[in-house]
Amino acid sequence: MSGVSGVLGEFMVIAVGVVVILVLGDIIIRNAMGLAQRFKLSGAFIGLTVLSVGTSIPEIMTNVVGSIDILARPENAATVSGLVIGTNIGSVVFQLSFALPIVGLVGVITVRRHELAEQVGAVLGATALLWIFSLGGTVTRLEGLVMLVAYGVYLLYLAKRNHLVQQIGLVGNGGRRKTVISILLIMGCFAVLSVVADQVVAAATRLVSQLPVSASFFGVICLGVASTLPELTTSLISIVRGQKEIAAGILIGSAVTNPLVGIGLGGLISSYMVPRVVAYYDAPAMILVAGLLYVFLRRHEDLNKAEAVALILLYCGYLLLRFVLFPNDIPLAG
Repeated sequence: MSGVSGVLGEFMVIAVGVVVILVLGDIIIRNAMGLAQRFKLSGAFIGLTVLSVGTSIPEIMTNVVGSIDILARPENAATVSGLVIGTNIGSVVFQLSFALPIVGLVGVITVRRHELAEQVGAVLGATALLWIFSLGGTVTRLEGLVMLVAYGVYLLYLAKRNHLVQQIGLVGNGGRRKTVISILLIMGCFAVLSVVADQVVAAATRLVSQLPVSASFFGVICLGVASTLPELTTSLISIVRGQKEIAAGILIGSAVTNPLVGIGLGGLISSYMVPRVVAYYDAPAMILVAGLLYVFLRRHEDLNKAEAVALILLYCGYLLLRFVLFPNDIPLAG
C-alpha cells in the first residue's frame, strides 16, 4: 500500500510541477512576445526564435537541472541521462509528428517554400548532429559546446535574414521601461523554473525506479509530451488568431532549440551517457519525421489532412515499437 501511495505521491509532484512550469512558461512567452512586437519583428521570426525558446523552457530547464544532479550524484548518471535525453527527444518527435499535425487538422500549417530550408532544414541539421554525437555513447562537454555554437550561428543567420540589427533602434524611450520590466520578469520566472524543474526531475527519477519502464521511455511518453504543451497551446492560439506562420514557427523552431540548446547546454555542464535506444531508434526516428515533414511541405507549402493523419499514425507506431523493441536503457558507452 505504501508503494502505491509513494507512486501516486511522485505523480502528484510531477503533475503540480508541470502545471507550474506551464504557467511560468506562459508568463515568459507573453513578455517575450511583447519584446518582439516592440522590435517590429516578423511572425515567422518571432515563432522561430522568441516563442520557440520560450516554449522550450521546460525541456531546457530539465536538461540543466538534470545535469547539475549528475554532477552532484554521479551514480545516477545513467538514469538521469536517459530521463532528460528521452524528455528532449520525446518532445521533438511529439511536436513534429503529433502536435504539428493536430494544429494542421484544426487550421493550416504553412511554410513558404523559400523559407523551408531555414526552418525544416534546420531541424534536419539539428537532429542529425545529435544523432552523430550519440553514436559515440556519450554527449561530451565539447559536443555540447558545438551544439550551442551551432544554435548561435543559426540565430545570427535568422537575425540577418530578418534585419534585426536595423530594428533594434526602433524602440523609443517610452518603450524602454516596459522592456526592462519584461526582461526582469522573464529572469525571475527562470529562477523559479529552475527550482520547480529540480523537483520534477527528482520525482521522475524516483518514480522510474518503481515502474516497469525505462528512464528514457518515461521521458519520451510522459515528460516529453507534457513539456510540449506550451508549444501546442501557443500554436493553437496562433491558428485561432490567423497567425499561420507563427504557429508553424513555434513548433518547428522548438524542434531546433530543444536538441541544440537543451541537450547542448546540459551536455556542456555534465556530459551525458547515451542509451542505446537513442542512437539506434529515437534519433533516426527524429530524422525520419523531419524528412517527411520537409517532403510534405515542399510539395505545396502546407500540411494537408491526409499528411497530418499519416504523421499521427507514425507517432503511434513509433511509441509501440519503442516499448516492444527497447524495454530497457542500455548505455552504448562502457
